[in-house]
Amino acid sequence: MSSGKLSGTYALILEIRAQLIEQMKCLDQQCELRVQLLQDLQDFFRKKAEIEMDYSRNLEKLAERFLAKTRSTKDQQFK
Repeated sequence: MSSGKLSGTYALILEIRAQLIEQMKCLDQQCELRVQLLQDLQDFFRKKAEIEMDYSRNLEKLAERFLAKTRSTKDQQFK
């Protein structure tokens, strides 16, 4: 091969390498954004689960108080 062909091939290799580096930067950025999105979703669902657990506990307490009240009312009616 002549030195002209070698330098042309080398230039082409450098250009392809630069393109690949740029594509890798874009892919890295997309991955970082998606990881951040997944972390945000994880936080959201964790907090949502905590809120739902608190809600279910409070609803259960309310139901127990209501049942206790209705039972005491029924007991008083039958006495």
